Amino acid sequence: MNARKTFYDVASFYKNKATLAASYQGMRYQVKQSGEAEEKVLSAVVWPEPLCFEKTPEEKKEGKSFPFTEEGLDEAYAWVCEQYESRREEWEHAKTVSLLECVEQGK
Repeated sequence: MNARKTFYDVASFYKNKATLAASYQGMRYQVKQSGEAEEKVLSAVVWPEPLCFEKTPEEKKEGKSFPFTEEGLDEAYAWVCEQYESRREEWEHAKTVSLLECVEQGK
């Protein structure tokens, strides 16, 4: 899995409402700030390649929210790593699916 430092930090990245979008071995993932003021959380989502977040059907996405803190970001990183490890077969299969196949199948 990509190193924890690739998730940056809350103070300089996520407080500016930036979105981390990346992939690793067939698994795409995104981490961003959701909510406002006291309701702010970090939202992490994983889904299989090859489509981007916006083009992937909702039923293929799995997400979880975490506290808007550095510790919450550590938890988000651990969760994304766990998703990769526990669903490795799914991600391996995703690497074999072409973008053209998705378009032809309307996925």
